[in-house]
Amino acid sequence: MKIDKVLIVGGGIGGLTFGLTLRRVGIPFEIFERAPELKEVGAGVGLWANAVRVLDRLGVAGEIRALGQPLKWGEIANWKGRVLSRTDISENLEKRDAACYVVHRAELHAALARQLPGETIKTDHECTGFEADGGRVIVHFKNGATAEGTLVVGADGLNSMIRRQLWDDGRPRYSDQTCFRAVVETDYADTDVLREVQGAGRRFGLCPLGKGRLYWFAALNAAEGRMIPFADRPRFLTGRYAGWAYRIPELIAATAPEKIIQNDLVDRVPLEKWSAGRATLLGDAAHPTTPNFGQGACMAIEDALVLTRALVENDRLSAAFEAYEAARRPRTSAIVNDSWKFGRLARWENPLAVGLRETLVRLTPDSVTAKMLRRQIDYDAGPLPAAVRQ
Repeated sequence: MKIDKVLIVGGGIGGLTFGLTLRRVGIPFEIFERAPELKEVGAGVGLWANAVRVLDRLGVAGEIRALGQPLKWGEIANWKGRVLSRTDISENLEKRDAACYVVHRAELHAALARQLPGETIKTDHECTGFEADGGRVIVHFKNGATAEGTLVVGADGLNSMIRRQLWDDGRPRYSDQTCFRAVVETDYADTDVLREVQGAGRRFGLCPLGKGRLYWFAALNAAEGRMIPFADRPRFLTGRYAGWAYRIPELIAATAPEKIIQNDLVDRVPLEKWSAGRATLLGDAAHPTTPNFGQGACMAIEDALVLTRALVENDRLSAAFEAYEAARRPRTSAIVNDSWKFGRLARWENPLAVGLRETLVRLTPDSVTAKMLRRQIDYDAGPLPAAVRQ
């Protein structure tokens, strides 16, 4: 199949990774980002072994690894500091030269962008729609520009314009929890433990980034759209997490108010189809998920490799899209649905229900927890295909 150009709408982690995979196999592409400059906001992002394998095959994992440090333990504790579950994340990974990390989202984004020629990325290009014209697709932008290519891939996130034009499936689904995130410099001691601390209708995550930095998140029950002003966020959160173990109130208080990001936790019900005509979806545009498993960016990275391979190995675009969806939709839908269910448990506030949840977590054998984790991180997106001849 001859591909003149792939038009990628969205310059986030998924869009950049897809551009990089296309570059590795010699397929022309352009990335269109709505923001006036290419930069990412956010705090930490999980890079589990399933994503690190893809980055290895793209030749960039060494640089990415330097952004964080390997995690050994995954732990769930209650707000008083009682450990309910402890899983060896690194078990069986080291022998396969794989590892799991948490890195700063902005640093990951910048590292991926450095791998791409500047002329392949166009900023200040907000997509307003697309149209098929015979064997071509034309994408329109708010600034009046247009772009033509063989296909368009919507990597434009939760509120994707490409998805809206294809399926128009309404507003995201609110999880009844909002989340605050930040990175703070600290002497926090547990540098190889990914820890979630749970209480009644709220939880707190502690994720070491290395180099004396810690990514933390606070997820708690809240009405949709209730945004706390930046200046009030430390005081609001220290009140909600007063008395919690692991120095949590101290870590919140040590964080500059303007560094604390708030987002409501949302997803979308999985679609039964991502592609139509000359358009398909990737990453959060295809399968936005609540962040309970830390797999959002990882799934986008996997998508990039699988879609590239489908484009290389099939002689018709429709067949490539079918192969891509067959490989990806069952996995991503399962993660979206399982993460949603996990989040419902985290909402429990009734003391009896919270006690029951703690008992269930505590009595679940570590081997069962490890098996559930391996089902996600043992996934292999497959090899990078050979370069194409067009």
